[in-house]
Amino acid sequence: MEAFWATLKREVDHIWGPWQERTRSELRTILFDYIEVYYNRQRLHQTLGYKTPEQFEADHAPVLAA
Repeated sequence: MEAFWATLKREVDHIWGPWQERTRSELRTILFDYIEVYYNRQRLHQTLGYKTPEQFEADHAPVLAA
């Protein structure tokens, strides 16, 4: 968990600028965006064969017969 917070702080600094200068409301929005948009959808996951969850789901979605 500590590694996650360290990574999050680095990413926020890199993308949005110094996190210490943000309001609590801005940080809440940034945190939601980081987790829901990037971390859960775009980040490559080792356990998924270095694919994003969207790529993994697309590759393993059942094919529906017409």
